[in-house]
Amino acid sequence: MKRLLINWLTTLTFLLTSGGIAVFLLFFYYGRGLPDYDFLHNYEPVTINRIQSHDGETLREFSQERRICVPLGEMPPMVINAFLAAEDKNFFYHCGLDLQGIMRAIVSNSTQGSWLSRPLGGSTITQQVAKNFLIGNERSFERKAKEAIMSLRLESALSKERILELYLNQIYLGMGAYGIVAAAASYFNKTLDQLSLAEIAFLAAMPKAPSFYPNQKDLSRAIARRNWVIDRLYEEDIITEQEAITAKNQPLEFTQGNAEKTPPEYYTEYIRQELIKNLGEDMVIAGGLNVKTTLDPNLQSIGVKVLKQGLIAYDRRHGWRGPFQTLDLASIEDDEWVSELQKVETPPGLGDWNLAIVLETMPQKAKIGLTNGEVGSIPLSQLKWAQKNLPNQMLGPEINSPEDVLKLGDVIAVSYVKEDIYRLEQVPEITGGLVALDPQNGHILAMVGGYDFELSQYNCATQAKRQPGSAFKTFVYLTALEHGYTPETRVLDAPIMLNIGGKMGIYAPKNINNKFYGPTPLRSGLIYSRNVMTVRLAQQIGIPKIEKTAQLFGLVEKLPHQLAMALGAGETTLLKLTTAYGMIANGGYHISPIFIEEVVDRHNQILYEVPSFEKTRVASAKSIRQITHMMKGVVQRGTAKSLANLAHPIAGKTGSTNDFKDGWFVGFTPNLVVGVFVGFATPRTLGPEESGSRVAVPIFKKFMAEALADKPIQEFDGL
Repeated sequence: MKRLLINWLTTLTFLLTSGGIAVFLLFFYYGRGLPDYDFLHNYEPVTINRIQSHDGETLREFSQERRICVPLGEMPPMVINAFLAAEDKNFFYHCGLDLQGIMRAIVSNSTQGSWLSRPLGGSTITQQVAKNFLIGNERSFERKAKEAIMSLRLESALSKERILELYLNQIYLGMGAYGIVAAAASYFNKTLDQLSLAEIAFLAAMPKAPSFYPNQKDLSRAIARRNWVIDRLYEEDIITEQEAITAKNQPLEFTQGNAEKTPPEYYTEYIRQELIKNLGEDMVIAGGLNVKTTLDPNLQSIGVKVLKQGLIAYDRRHGWRGPFQTLDLASIEDDEWVSELQKVETPPGLGDWNLAIVLETMPQKAKIGLTNGEVGSIPLSQLKWAQKNLPNQMLGPEINSPEDVLKLGDVIAVSYVKEDIYRLEQVPEITGGLVALDPQNGHILAMVGGYDFELSQYNCATQAKRQPGSAFKTFVYLTALEHGYTPETRVLDAPIMLNIGGKMGIYAPKNINNKFYGPTPLRSGLIYSRNVMTVRLAQQIGIPKIEKTAQLFGLVEKLPHQLAMALGAGETTLLKLTTAYGMIANGGYHISPIFIEEVVDRHNQILYEVPSFEKTRVASAKSIRQITHMMKGVVQRGTAKSLANLAHPIAGKTGSTNDFKDGWFVGFTPNLVVGVFVGFATPRTLGPEESGSRVAVPIFKKFMAEALADKPIQEFDGL
């Protein structure tokens, strides 16, 4: 017995020690380089009253409250209790992590095999603050680990009250509303102390899926979730049984018009931040501002649509990652699946799609049920794309039966096709951005910062600093043209090995097809995006000259003096890259991106207007004509030749980075420049052959086809 006890204690000690070491290594690995959070001590979210498009359409209207950041002590206790009951009932008792929730997530991720694709996790309020302010919203194990570490740090640095105050004032609740004050005004046109219990419960239900619940066509899910919050309040002895019954019987009614409007949230959030930077926080908090922007609502609508379509197309090429979860239908009555489905939290990014549950699989279709109780089907033809997503960008076998994809109880996303027919959908992991601007004045006509603002508020158009890859080559060749080269000047396209010094070793660039073409005209080098001759060209003209061009065009402040920079190894943003191409489209004159035309206060006094500017040349007219003609060749017969059948003349350049981590295309007419970026929030390969030509060009093509459909054809000057 004593020997057994010693063995048992030895094993236990080993397991505890191993576990402790594993946790330490996990914290050390993922805890490095996490962002600073000192600003959260005094952070106060701010907003404005109204943002309008160029033609006067209201894009986003905010609470009439003069102060959006409400101290926790001024919030009604019922509001606080409702959010705690719905989101984190143990908030005041845990260390920032919900250990029970983590254990449930571990079991769920292990049984459903979702560790690498879409790991689930029981997020506390502290974790949500860490995610929204500091970490980001990508669904990955790495993000969850960093979120957990940052949560523990926040708990040690901030009081529980401060964390809760930050959460309630900044949580996104749909309708362009950040924080509970703005949400109360947006949905019900009320202040916090005017809200009924039913309205408070509705707002407390919003963090799970702010874009879904306000859908007036189907409020059943919103009401079910609201009633669940009410039940939680009753279970916690915060309200009486009669109060719960009364609240649950109240209809869900919104302020007229507010519940149907979906603002261009990436654009308006950027405007909000720009106002604070240009006018100061105090001025913005004072409220009563009317902001006229440069946005074109039609182009913005096109941009949102085509970017989503392009990201979905990419996502489908890479297969089916599985259902959101699977319910055990065998353990419930036949007519109870509706209530069980309504309890499922709506995944972020669902948008106009419906949540559904698989009720039966047949040889040629799957029978599904929707949250409103209706029944439909997914034919086999709408499942063919859903080959299993395997590691290393591989796909599983072809789909021959619905059972190859779905099983009983699977909770999935579907979109309506016709009658009772639906299509299987999947929220993409991939993201991207799109910017459209007027090259004559720099006005930003459209900007989309991601697949869905609810899914991630990280703006890929303005915040994502990435390597532009071959899209940077344009400025290498332009530099050469500015220094005496011509489009017909030949540069040797042959193997080259460069000692780049120190521990960097030997650099040997290759063309994408691993072929070499000997002495090649600059024109062909750009049209076919030849890497090796571009590096040799950069070696001839010198990186300092290329750096100066990049600075003149606003791409970078400083470019490392390494030849790899000629292939776009330096980092920039989609907004900067698109603006730089705008300076080529307008004939070689400097422009800056302009989002705001005018800001007027409540007394109609102009607080800000676009300053006048003199035309300043950044490149000669001759060089601009030459590089534009070369980029027309890219579209007519080069890496973007799929655009050749567009009715309007287009010039542009594709961009791909090492291992296909990012895909780009920037193209233009004389009066419209459009840039597209596609990539993951945390950079990783898009997959073999997923170049800018394949992932970004189709998005650009759809945008231009629709945006220019009724516009007269305009040729480039001198070409």
